[in-house]
Amino acid sequence: MYTLKYPVDNPNISQAFGFDNTNHPLRKEFYKLFDNKHPGVDFSIPVGTKAFAAYPGIVVRRENHRGMGKIIATRNGNIVFLYAHISKFKVDFGEIVEQGDLIGLSGNTGVACNKPHLHFETRNIAKSSLNNAVFDPPFGKSIKQHRDTFSYKVNNKNTKKNWRSLSKLFFGTVDHWNTIRQANSHIERASDRTLPDSKKVFIPNYY
Repeated sequence: MYTLKYPVDNPNISQAFGFDNTNHPLRKEFYKLFDNKHPGVDFSIPVGTKAFAAYPGIVVRRENHRGMGKIIATRNGNIVFLYAHISKFKVDFGEIVEQGDLIGLSGNTGVACNKPHLHFETRNIAKSSLNNAVFDPPFGKSIKQHRDTFSYKVNNKNTKKNWRSLSKLFFGTVDHWNTIRQANSHIERASDRTLPDSKKVFIPNYY
């Protein structure tokens, strides 16, 4: 069982998990999604500071987000670890990272960023909503919410889901679609055929 490590050396927390008191207009609008709470932990660090994997996992997101700038997200079981305001990526989609591996350099990217910092979030993606998914990162402790495997309820409302899209969502690439399908042999679907809406799908871990 791993314990959660800080993603930076000599951590200086400038904004803790919980209520946000900055009254920044962009942040205020964004945080409505989280009941006006700050959904992660901010570390005040200069641009170019090394950011490390706080927990082992597989890279499932590597993209530009309007508010959070360049972001990296890794998954281990039902827990996603998100690193935001990155200036430079050091990992790619589907890459397996060990705890302490270099994943990126911190920055000041994103419209909601006042000064350079690394925003770090932990999310339990087995929860039904993003608001309920985020939780206070238990640095130095094991993650009680962690489960190696979990169930995902198919939602085809915005985009149709199939084995390939689920592989992209939970493994970072489409290459592992058959891994998910084999774990759900009771659901007979081709790789690109839409899965039944509201169907529970078993999601294995990345190893």
